[in-house]
Amino acid sequence: MKTWQPNQEISARDREILQPLIDKARELGRTPMVSEVPSAAYIKARFRIWKYAVMAAGLPAMNDPGQVRIREAESRARKAREQGGE
Repeated sequence: MKTWQPNQEISARDREILQPLIDKARELGRTPMVSEVPSAAYIKARFRIWKYAVMAAGLPAMNDPGQVRIREAESRARKAREQGGE
């Protein structure tokens, strides 16, 4: 399978490959990290790098300020839960 490039159109097969990424984004309410998508290796085989997969899926970039704020808030909440559980 050839890797996708940003200037290429998204095929029906590409949309199928990207669906787990899109589904996870909906579940999380943000763009997922590669470690959060079980089929990430398969997605990366087609799109080569996570950035391209995210771009092809039409999701905000990982370094988008809104995405960064969401992940930071999740991290703070996780740390608060861990500290509260001690």
